[in-house]
Amino acid sequence: STVTKTEMSNQQRFEKGESYFSKNKFEKAKNEFEIIIQNEQGTNLGLESTFYLAKALFELKEYDESSYHFNYYSMFSKDIDKIEFAQFMKCRCSFKLTTPYDNDQTQSILSISIIQEFLDNFPHSKYKSDAIEMIKDLRNKISKKHYEIGRLYLKMKEFEAAFYYFDIILSEYYDTNYHDEAIISYIFTYILMEDYDKAKKYFEKNKNNFNSDDKVLEAEMI
Repeated sequence: STVTKTEMSNQQRFEKGESYFSKNKFEKAKNEFEIIIQNEQGTNLGLESTFYLAKALFELKEYDESSYHFNYYSMFSKDIDKIEFAQFMKCRCSFKLTTPYDNDQTQSILSISIIQEFLDNFPHSKYKSDAIEMIKDLRNKISKKHYEIGRLYLKMKEFEAAFYYFDIILSEYYDTNYHDEAIISYIFTYILMEDYDKAKKYFEKNKNNFNSDDKVLEAEMI
């Protein structure tokens, strides 16, 4: 019958798409899987094609589209291992969509919440260390943004504004590379204000809060 013929051609098309994907011909693979999805809505073949399409789109750096299809697959699949992988890839898409530290960091904050949700849903995931590493990178990036803004205010002698941004790092981003820099910048700000007593007191109060011993020495040298 005509139906069997169509199903056969879609199955063949799927195998063709798989073959393209395995040869890193992602654009060609994408085209095949898109056609299958149009023809096979609500079928298992259509769903598996969505999974492959999401992977092809990721390789093509089309992260928004890729994330959408990984999420769609997760909602309708019954394969728990593939759902876990799809949700992890959704995290990777959100991570790839983040911008350098000197741009707006809204996407980085969103990405952290997406990755955190993944870790909550899959606490023993084999992708756990990669997910934690992504969060660490994003927190460092946001922290750097606050640090550079603080330094800018320092150059402008807007001391209260500088303190405000260094405080954000100290209270919210204490586990990042910029925590120690924020303490040093705090001391430096007091020195620029010619309030040497406060600078000394601040150092004494915080010398045990440094993450790095080298940075304690650097602060002492000021």
